Amino acid sequence: MLTPSHRFSFLLIFFALVSPTFAEITLVNNGEPNATIVLAEQPSEQAKKSAEILQSYLHKISGASLAIQPESAKIYGSRIYVGACKAVEKMEIEIPSGFTKQMNEEGFISKTAGKDLILAGNEEWEYSGTMYAVYDFLEELGCRWFFPGEYGEVIPQKKTITIEERDRTERPSFRFRNLWYSGWFPVSATDSARLGEWYDRNKMAALKISLPGDGSVTQLAPPDKYFEDHPEIYALGKDGKRHKEMLCMTHPNSYKIAIETVKEAFRKDPDRISFAFAPPDGFPMCYCDTCQSYFPGFEGKGYGDPSLSDLWFQFANKIATEVYKEFPDRWIFTNGYANRVRPPEGVGKLSPNLGIQSAIIAACSIHKIGDPKCWQRLLYKQILDRWTKELNCVFIYDYDPGNSLVNLPFPALHNLRHDIPYFKDRGVWGFWTEGTNTWMVTHLNYYIRSKLEWDATEDVDALVRDYCEKFYEKAADPVEEYIWTLEDTIDSATVHETWGRLMPWRVILPSVIDKLDTLMESAEKAANNEKVKERVHVLRLTHDHMKLYLDMEESVAEGEFGKAVEDGEKMLAIRDQAEAIQTGLLPHSPDWVKSFRTSLEWHMTKYQGLADRIDGASGELVSMLPREWSFKEDPEDVGTLYQWYNDPIDDSWRPLDTTLYWEAQGLQDEKGWGYWGKAWYALDFEVPADQPAENLWLTIGAVYNDGVWVWVNGERMNFKMDRHWRLGYHDVRTPIDIDISKVVHPGETNRVAVLVSTGMPGRNPRGGIHRRSFLWEAKAEPTGGSPDRADPAE
Repeated sequence: MLTPSHRFSFLLIFFALVSPTFAEITLVNNGEPNATIVLAEQPSEQAKKSAEILQSYLHKISGASLAIQPESAKIYGSRIYVGACKAVEKMEIEIPSGFTKQMNEEGFISKTAGKDLILAGNEEWEYSGTMYAVYDFLEELGCRWFFPGEYGEVIPQKKTITIEERDRTERPSFRFRNLWYSGWFPVSATDSARLGEWYDRNKMAALKISLPGDGSVTQLAPPDKYFEDHPEIYALGKDGKRHKEMLCMTHPNSYKIAIETVKEAFRKDPDRISFAFAPPDGFPMCYCDTCQSYFPGFEGKGYGDPSLSDLWFQFANKIATEVYKEFPDRWIFTNGYANRVRPPEGVGKLSPNLGIQSAIIAACSIHKIGDPKCWQRLLYKQILDRWTKELNCVFIYDYDPGNSLVNLPFPALHNLRHDIPYFKDRGVWGFWTEGTNTWMVTHLNYYIRSKLEWDATEDVDALVRDYCEKFYEKAADPVEEYIWTLEDTIDSATVHETWGRLMPWRVILPSVIDKLDTLMESAEKAANNEKVKERVHVLRLTHDHMKLYLDMEESVAEGEFGKAVEDGEKMLAIRDQAEAIQTGLLPHSPDWVKSFRTSLEWHMTKYQGLADRIDGASGELVSMLPREWSFKEDPEDVGTLYQWYNDPIDDSWRPLDTTLYWEAQGLQDEKGWGYWGKAWYALDFEVPADQPAENLWLTIGAVYNDGVWVWVNGERMNFKMDRHWRLGYHDVRTPIDIDISKVVHPGETNRVAVLVSTGMPGRNPRGGIHRRSFLWEAKAEPTGGSPDRADPAE
């Protein structure tokens, strides 16, 4: 007699024997087509384009040319249905579809039915579901598009293509998945077209909605329509005049006109999803008495001084609240940027139709959100947690690369792996990432972004391994180790950097460079074909470009300014080589960017000026002062009263390198909060007895400061300062040239003392002397001491 367990085992065996098993579907057999691509009788343009893409890439992979036919045609063999059609509808297969103003209906299916394959998705509104289904399938076959253009494409070669059973529906983790090229590096029409293709291939989406671009606030009350009759609705400047580029945020007519403008826009266009507005770039303000009375006075952290958040979000919320009454399904978007980063403290409950594009530019870009060693990223998390709690729609405006304009690598995989799942958990809608056409600067960042923004659970380590195996083949192992060595170095760094600022690349120690050199050599030896050799060569160019920058900065620290310029010239030559392979890998700065103070060209110009002071062009070197000076904090600001500039240098002083700002030398706590306030540098130096005092100058390389004062032999020196900013301030990256001929004593010991003042930590929390100082005999009064063009938001 069979027991129940025996009967159950028997049934399992029976059904296993009688149930049909799924056989692989062969689409291409030994280079010959074994399937047909099938479209609806009247296919959409997206479906037609997707079918052609599929046909083209299957041919590239296998050499087979699969026909594209309407579904009514007589077809033998397997069918690959691309897009919706009646045949798929009869199968009762559900394809993602529909559109609402929540914009969360995007998706596609990849499904087998018998011997057929269905690749289809939502094509309504801006959605590209069918195209994504095709590209996703091609990725499954081994195709990759790591970078735009032919350089970044990987196409496997296989004569036979078979697939297994699947029933997959995919929807993105984020609605907005946008990355755009800013103009900081050149972008040609070809570059733009390549980016568009890369977008589609990696399921990125720049949905066409109204966004809060800088200065768009004037759309609420166009000046050509209202300024003459209603000047009171425009911002009052410090000069007592009304300014067209910004609105007054408290005048009743400002609200009245703005609300009616938005409502009328929605009435005229029932399909319009959003109305967006934001102040002009920078720190806009209205100085009328009523607006000024609303300021709570919150300052610091780089979030605007004072913060405009309470006044601005009160203004935006009133507009959103009134619009919601008539159009509850439409969005009012504004941005949290510059002096509007922090959430408001006195506005109350925010309207459910108000959304924010959060752009926290004053936040460290090399550490993870919430990193305990980085106060800026800890505060970033606090701000984002509040915004996502208080608003139904938050999307992120971020910067990649988040460093300077010198085209150095920006390793960010350690951040993306942590941050994008965090954004997903907080309900963030997506990203508008300001990128640049510098693909070997960002390297894998954009590709990994695309994967995580579609699926926030993707395994970044596996994605990197896949990249190395497919792109570098037998050189995969050393390249993979190279990538993670650089990532780990930056991740563990205790220095901090925000967009548009300079990072002290000395965190990449010589031992790290030695390891990276060894890995590059191993990759070059392992490269097994011409294509892989070219790819490794591009990585080599990027590596050497980085090393030359490190050499350039070390040359400056050693006072070898001419050599630093030569290093810069070599970097420019490397860019030529990279651009000859494909534009946008490691490009040159456009002319208009070369005067910005984090570009390579600006550095070279400044270093050439320093070289000219000491090599005979403008003067002759008398003495290169030591890198290490004595240093003493002055938190109570009493040093001038006690005349520390004359004090003996005793144990209360300590040595400090004057070629690196003080936070990077340990003057910060475990969260990265640096010392701020007053601090002194002092140095006793000799001047040869036979050195004429006439035309003797002291150049202090550069000082991060909110104020800087210099004494020589007890005399406070006068020098050119930027009084446009504040009394005592000198541009933080421009040399300070001081005529000391009347106070210096040749043949004796002389004393130079420098008092530096810094404000509370903000966007660029740095203090102190950070470039080599020297004495020189001038042929003429030096020029070039005034600041060059400032970097954005500085």
